[in-house]
Amino acid sequence: MSIVRALIRSSHNHCVWNSAIGSKVIDATLSVTTFIYTLIYSLTMSDESFANAEKLLQAAYAQSNPAPELLRLIKANPTYPAVVDLLVQYTEAAEEKPSRAEALAAALVRVRDASDAPVIADNTLTHYFSRQLADLHTRGLDGDDDDFSASNTYLINSLLSGLSFKYGLTSSPDQYGAIQSGLDVKTKTPLSQVLLIGAIIQLLVAGSIIVPQGTSYWSGAEEIATKLKAQKQNGVIRDKDVGAVLDLAIAHAESGFKTENDVSNVWDTLFPPSS
Repeated sequence: MSIVRALIRSSHNHCVWNSAIGSKVIDATLSVTTFIYTLIYSLTMSDESFANAEKLLQAAYAQSNPAPELLRLIKANPTYPAVVDLLVQYTEAAEEKPSRAEALAAALVRVRDASDAPVIADNTLTHYFSRQLADLHTRGLDGDDDDFSASNTYLINSLLSGLSFKYGLTSSPDQYGAIQSGLDVKTKTPLSQVLLIGAIIQLLVAGSIIVPQGTSYWSGAEEIATKLKAQKQNGVIRDKDVGAVLDLAIAHAESGFKTENDVSNVWDTLFPPSS
């Protein structure tokens, strides 16, 4: 079992430990049925949610159109752990090939919105996807990898977070916080560059959605444009090619983050495919 999957399964029974009485206190946001199911599962800790889950999900995500096979698998195995595995494999598939991340996110949307998508323990896939992806993004945006490269997991998770905004998969304070942190970096270290680029990725992918919905973090597009221009002036980004992406983000902000100016190929712009 992967560390990420184990952490999610153990933490997302949505309960807290009451040491005074030695009992589980159920989070009011989830049904008792869901709590009991996930508690039982966390105690058994099966390596996979269903037979050959990892292999089958990897094969599904490798298809040019993953949605039909993903839907078939989750319908055949309508359990909370299967949803966890499906979403963990989504992030791992995106980390392996970030240029496919948007196609993979779109596949998740088709699975979620399918008329015959299963209801699990009284909750829809919309519910599970939102909660689990928010958790995955929180974990992925908590790294300190300062190596600017196509394998940087912080940058990849910034891309996935932006896609979650774009496709309405999830949004959370930690996702907004990562953008705000990137815009407000104070130093010119390699890590500051990565944090700023992570913010730029999200804003380019889904700025038209992120900015209007994040008014508790900024006043609007004009403030973000000012911050981006200040970071350009400060020289946080030194690579010329990356500087061009910063200029693109500034132009997007100055235009008011119009939907038509969101960028679908931001990853290939940052890391052009080898010829």
